[in-house]
Amino acid sequence: MFNKIFNFTNSKNWSSAYLIIAVFICYTGMYAVRKSFLAGQFTGLDFGYGLDAKTILVLSQVLGYMLSKFFGIRIVSEMKKEHRVSWLTGLVSFGLLMLAVFAWGPGLVKVAALFLNGLSLGIVFGIVFSFIEGRKNTELLAAALSATFIFSTGLVKTTGLVLMQDFNLGEYQVPFLTGLLFFPLFLLSVWVLNRTGAPDDSDIRERVQRVPMYREDRRQFLIQNGTGYFGLVAIYIVLTVVRDFRDNFVVEFWAEQGFSKAPQVVTLTEIPVAVSVLLVASAGVLIRNNKTAFNVGMWLMMLSALLMLCSTMLFNWGRMNAVVWMIVSGIGVYLPYILFHCLVFERLVALLKFKGNVGFLFYMADAFGYLGSVAVLVLKEVLGFHQSWSVFFVNMNLEAASCILLITVFVTWYFNKKFAKKSAAGVLNYT
Repeated sequence: MFNKIFNFTNSKNWSSAYLIIAVFICYTGMYAVRKSFLAGQFTGLDFGYGLDAKTILVLSQVLGYMLSKFFGIRIVSEMKKEHRVSWLTGLVSFGLLMLAVFAWGPGLVKVAALFLNGLSLGIVFGIVFSFIEGRKNTELLAAALSATFIFSTGLVKTTGLVLMQDFNLGEYQVPFLTGLLFFPLFLLSVWVLNRTGAPDDSDIRERVQRVPMYREDRRQFLIQNGTGYFGLVAIYIVLTVVRDFRDNFVVEFWAEQGFSKAPQVVTLTEIPVAVSVLLVASAGVLIRNNKTAFNVGMWLMMLSALLMLCSTMLFNWGRMNAVVWMIVSGIGVYLPYILFHCLVFERLVALLKFKGNVGFLFYMADAFGYLGSVAVLVLKEVLGFHQSWSVFFVNMNLEAASCILLITVFVTWYFNKKFAKKSAAGVLNYT
């Protein structure tokens, strides 16, 4: 009876509906294991040398997550579909186990546990995305997956804050308990993902077939497209740094703004960001022409950079309050970030028709993105943090938006020039 209800191969519409729900729940389950510790401030933890305890914990996890991204360049791009489920459940289970070690282990063991937690979770995204890439509605499916970047990170932190404030649970145990709450739903979602069908012939005609991408394939892609691709990576690095600082220290920012007793503000300010960004990103599925879709994605990145610049200047001048600024600037940060996941890389693969998959493009960008995030965290500790979070976020947004705007203009010009050459040679997939 249960299998009959979930017989996904009977209807492509039902399959897509289940995929949308499954990818959202699956990655939310991972976020509960990765991000829930950010609800705590850990002021009672002392590592000496004037180091901020939470920064050390964040840095440890991000360092593990970053290394995992470098491993993922090979693991995800070469992974065969029959190995996805075992990798997915094994990695998240190990990450949850490390939260148990974090909860009850001594100080330095907590640091090591979060490092291993991050190391196990860094390639989860690529595995989940491999279930949905190469479809005519990949943008819609990826939008559901990307919703977790915005909404679920606030949800799991709010869950952690509620467990601490309303149930008087310790801030070291709350991450494990939060992950445990979401874990059954995660397992169910993995089962659903494994039951859905692969892209059909019509998907392959529009988006090309996705296959494992081995070392020589990766090398050839970089030789042929490296200049433009590394421009995209540079944009992604900047976005990752801004997103990570916003994500990791938003609790401190809101406490500074007088909202320390209102944990719901963390989630409530992210909901309009998520809705706005995902509506725009998922609309990419309506653009059938791959070149048009790619260019729309790049133009939206430029618009997002301008939105970041204008809203941050207004906040800095006292013309916009903190709640509105976090929503508007959040759209400016997350829209281009989500476009990479929903549209830009997906359509680039379809346009250039190279032998491979989106996983390689993601993991190369993600690896260097988190390397940048780790570098900024280290500099923050080495140089010292002597300013308010408001001032820090203002400066970071202004500098990031300027860089994104300039690089996006160059990358758009570069790839359109390459598209024109390939079109003339009759090898470009505009469909």
